Amino acid sequence: MSGPADRSGTPPYRPVGLWILTVALLASPAIHGVALLLHTRWLNYGSLRLWDGLVYFLIAPIVGTLMLKRHERARFSVYVFLSCEILRAVRIHSPALGLLAVGFLLDLQLPGARRFHPSVDPHKVLARMRLRRNG
Repeated sequence: MSGPADRSGTPPYRPVGLWILTVALLASPAIHGVALLLHTRWLNYGSLRLWDGLVYFLIAPIVGTLMLKRHERARFSVYVFLSCEILRAVRIHSPALGLLAVGFLLDLQLPGARRFHPSVDPHKVLARMRLRRNG
């Protein structure tokens, strides 16, 4: 996707919603750890389930790092992560977690977010796969 920012060589502006999501994902281990230490639950932070710990201590910061570095697969990673959060919200009966995840998914559809984190170009991916196979 090309736009005025792409032609000038300067990266597009990171929208506030993406900053909030990126910081929340990067801070996830600390938030989950504090919730565990305080024996409390906030959204799904503080869950004693092993999978939830893996998600908040390992997967969330990886997704946040992809977003921070503007990796080409950051957008897809966030879609997968937030979709899983919606399913987790249904499992734990947390409307707040579900609404937050849906809200961030909707935010990713806004023009500023689409400029900052464009969708993966399937032609580029296929070309890379051909190069790896032939090289």
